[in-house]
Amino acid sequence: MSREPTSKIRDILSEKHKAAKENDLFGLLDLREDSGMTEIKDAYFRLARMVHPDSLQKYQLEDRKEEAALVFERVTEAFQILSDPAKKKAYIESRRSGEAAASPEAKSKMMDEQSKIALHQGKMMLNRKGWAAAEEYFSQYTSLKPEDARGFVLLGWALFQNQHKELDTRLEKARASFQKAIKLDAENADAHFYMALYHKQKGNRSDLEKSIKTTLELNRNHVNAQRELRLLEMRQGQADPDQPSVMTYLKGLFSKKK
Repeated sequence: MSREPTSKIRDILSEKHKAAKENDLFGLLDLREDSGMTEIKDAYFRLARMVHPDSLQKYQLEDRKEEAALVFERVTEAFQILSDPAKKKAYIESRRSGEAAASPEAKSKMMDEQSKIALHQGKMMLNRKGWAAAEEYFSQYTSLKPEDARGFVLLGWALFQNQHKELDTRLEKARASFQKAIKLDAENADAHFYMALYHKQKGNRSDLEKSIKTTLELNRNHVNAQRELRLLEMRQGQADPDQPSVMTYLKGLFSKKK
């Protein structure tokens, strides 16, 4: 591949980042609605080589790595959707219905559909470890459904995992998202568990224990919280065997519930 000028790559990243945030899949790949499979493949591979985060070093654009991660993930997703005739048709119909919405009822229906799509796509990107794109989708979802705690739980997890962001920044943004979820639904066990992982990352032992306890009080069968509890028990036993353990507390709690 010929080496593109840094300024050109910078402009491409900015343009494609805008298209990604607007969910403009055709704009992302510079395609028309009637573009064929060969055009779609050529456009994808050409652009993917340019915007892959690992390619930024040679262009001296390491500061755009987070932006490039989102663009690359959305470009890959655009290729997967537009190269599947059924998904491409559904996307085109969804885009056209969004453009045609005029009445309050139509707009409300469109927002409901958009929120469902954002939630579904965000979960798919989480499964693929496309953290930046997942964050973007869950940001869309929480703006459309600000009363739904699970959206903030998922957004926080995507932020927590996105290593293209600076560590302290992503941890604090994730914490704020988990706190929002807990405020909306204090009985959301996952929100408390992910808050526990935040405290673990920050080295806040007492807060970690409290969050694990709360998680298991809400859902005693929470597998990931049980695993973290076992790790806590092991560390606590090694550090101070005479201290009452978290496991002892929870065993007592569970025995009362039987």
